[in-house]
Amino acid sequence: MFWYFGTFTKPNDVPTCLSFATDSFRTRGLNVFVQPNGFFTAGGAPDSSVIVQVTCAPQGGNTWMVVTAFSDDNNLAQTTQHNVQSDIQGEVTID
Repeated sequence: MFWYFGTFTKPNDVPTCLSFATDSFRTRGLNVFVQPNGFFTAGGAPDSSVIVQVTCAPQGGNTWMVVTAFSDDNNLAQTTQHNVQSDIQGEVTID
């Protein structure tokens, strides 16, 4: 099993950040396995070849996020983690 993770902060609240995560899952063709609930969400490929979890924690007016992907395929785990994290980092809210 291979796994990759990355951390970063967003200037958004936890529910918004989790929404960004589920949007990324859907954009990437991943199913949402765990609806945003509290501080995390999880998704993955329909065949379970890759699983991704996004965890959020409020921190000083921002949200600290961890994106972790797991797969038996090293490249798939790495690529999925990178793509989901990049999608979330690129999201912005418009007031």
